[in-house]
Amino acid sequence: MKTKKILAAASAVALALSLAACGSEESPVRIVSDEEQIHLAVGDEISVRAQTKKSESIKWSCEDGEVAVITADGKLSGVANGITVVTAQTDSGFDHIGLVVGNGVKGAPVVTSTVDENGNTITTAKKKVYNGQSRITSLSISLNGMTEDETLLLGTDDEAYLKVSVTPADCDDPLDYVSSDPSVAEVDGEGTVYPKAKGSATITVTAPNGVEDTFKVFVR
Repeated sequence: MKTKKILAAASAVALALSLAACGSEESPVRIVSDEEQIHLAVGDEISVRAQTKKSESIKWSCEDGEVAVITADGKLSGVANGITVVTAQTDSGFDHIGLVVGNGVKGAPVVTSTVDENGNTITTAKKKVYNGQSRITSLSISLNGMTEDETLLLGTDDEAYLKVSVTPADCDDPLDYVSSDPSVAEVDGEGTVYPKAKGSATITVTAPNGVEDTFKVFVR
């Protein structure tokens, strides 16, 4: 499976470069870049520029919005691992450039590492979520009906359920749940918490636009 993903990524790179080459040197618009393709880490943002032979407005677009997004003024953000193509379009022409985000393998989780108080490295996989169109402005979390101001001790045989209230209340965007230490407490995509061992873990709930809240879980 890993080999297939690597081959798929390599093919996607070739496709992106091929599309990037489609913008002719004679085109009235050219994306300014020192490289043949752009590389971005997940979560990073850069500004891209394009030159035009005429005084025309430039419309930016990104082929795969799940991999990267670009604003009207050319701010390009890496959303998730994958490969896509960025286009600068004017009334009289266009130019392409290939974009590789993270490891280039779409669907691969973003792996992050943290060091705990004992010097141990904890590696977690978190899928980056981002969608500037989400209207969520805040999150409020309770666990089995209790807020974080109330201490709830869980046993390893217990199950707990996170309830997330969003503002505005009519937003039903999907939420991302991540545990800081799955060896102490795991959490699934529905917000069910599974205590595993004595200790504490922080559950982070993230809205598609990056708004997040946390809840600390204690396991006895």
